[in-house]
Amino acid sequence: MKCRNPIVIHYVYDMERARTFYTTVFDTSVKFASPGWTTLDFGAVELALHILSPTSRDTERPLPHAGLNLEVDDIEGLQERIERLGGSLVELREPQGGVPVRVATFRDCEGNGFELRQVPGSPSLSPE
Repeated sequence: MKCRNPIVIHYVYDMERARTFYTTVFDTSVKFASPGWTTLDFGAVELALHILSPTSRDTERPLPHAGLNLEVDDIEGLQERIERLGGSLVELREPQGGVPVRVATFRDCEGNGFELRQVPGSPSLSPE
C-alpha cells in the first residue's frame, strides 16, 4: 500500500491568529478553512491547523517540535515577520560538522515548534 497526501498537524488555541500567522509569514494560501480545521498549501505537503477546545487544555497542547521544516532563502528575513506576528526564535545553528545548512528553530504564535533551513547558495549566504 502506498501512502499519499502528507500533512503536518499543528494544534492551535486561536484558529484565526494561527491562520494569519502562517499565511502572512510564508505567503501561502488556505485550501480549506473552518472554525476547527484549516489546511494550508505548502506544495507537496499541507499544514493542517487543528483547534484545541478550552476543555482539552489539560490533556492536549501545541507541540514544541512537530516536525515542520521548511527551506527558505533568508532566515532573518522571515524572523522579523515571525516575531511581529507573535512567534519567537528559539535557536539558530550555523553550518558545522555534519550539518551543512543553517537551521533556525522557532515557536509559532500558538507555541508549536517549527524549523527553517537555509542551504549554501541561498541569496543571503552567497559570497559578496
